[in-house]
Amino acid sequence: MVSLGQWQLSRAEYKDNLHQKVMERKNLEPVSMQELPYDLEDRVFMPVIVEGVYDTAHHFLLDNRIHNGVAGYDVYTPLIMNDGSAILVNRGWLSQGRTRQDLPQFETPGSVVSSKGLVDKPPAKGVILADNVHDNLGWPMVLQYLDPTELERLVGYQLMPMILWLDAADEHGFHREIPALKLDSAKNTGYAFQWFAMSAALLIIYLAVNVKRIKS
Repeated sequence: MVSLGQWQLSRAEYKDNLHQKVMERKNLEPVSMQELPYDLEDRVFMPVIVEGVYDTAHHFLLDNRIHNGVAGYDVYTPLIMNDGSAILVNRGWLSQGRTRQDLPQFETPGSVVSSKGLVDKPPAKGVILADNVHDNLGWPMVLQYLDPTELERLVGYQLMPMILWLDAADEHGFHREIPALKLDSAKNTGYAFQWFAMSAALLIIYLAVNVKRIKS
């Protein structure tokens, strides 16, 4: 129990340090993709400048995104950069139509664009309400979750193992709110207190039982 408590404290310290690093990264000057650190963990929330052409033939609508109580989609479009590599860009949120078949309409530039944004890991699957079903391979394509391997198969080329949160000032996006990094170290500290409390309770019980035994 003491060991588990110490482990929870170490997790809390790790989250605090990572949160501080992320806050520092967001305030850095944007760099090119080539200047990013090699390790994916060191790239999280790093500001970058990218230049390339949007793949206007392929758009993904991530379903079940809620904003101010309104259901909608997060719009993801691949950006093919000048060096030939491609990254999936989160261009923001659009509301759902009156029916599930009434998909939002939006414009995408076909010329070269230069954009700023924050690099992040692809969104986790979380609670999956349904599998990705592609009975109708129309575009834009509605997805319940983002599976990098599946997306590469659908677009026909390789994607970088990260996404780009498009800058709020970029003219080619929609409603954007950069999500806060959920690093709740207080929860780990609370778990550590519980383990230490149970350790103390067990020690008290042990001493009480053995004192009675000695007296007997």
